[in-house]
Amino acid sequence: MALRLTGTSTSVYTDIDPMFSRNPKTGDLLLVRDDQAIRTSLKNLLMTSFGERLFQPTIGGSLRSLLFEPIDAITTMEIKDRILKTILDHEPRVSNVVVSISASEDQNGYGVEIEYSIVAAGKTDRVSVVLERVR
Repeated sequence: MALRLTGTSTSVYTDIDPMFSRNPKTGDLLLVRDDQAIRTSLKNLLMTSFGERLFQPTIGGSLRSLLFEPIDAITTMEIKDRILKTILDHEPRVSNVVVSISASEDQNGYGVEIEYSIVAAGKTDRVSVVLERVR
């Protein structure tokens, strides 16, 4: 008896769409694949605070708490360190992570650019995130 797979996908990484969109025909949840899956995962990790995920209290960067600190070099370095540590500890699909941060006192926030290599694909990608106070 031989097992033959037809219609297999060449995607390396898949995650559930963060908007929980559904396929209109089947009703199944849609998936994000490869580059988009990693970008979504990185954004989720950075926006998660410690203790926010049940039974996984160490996941996240707890960056929200730093947004109400003075916008100076010390806070900028702390944000950069937390981002690097969070990605290296919780996202094994990426390597060679480089984080660039630009502080904007006028807008009370930070522009974050993260460049990384995707381990399985052997290519680089980047994600941009704006961290700003909500209040």
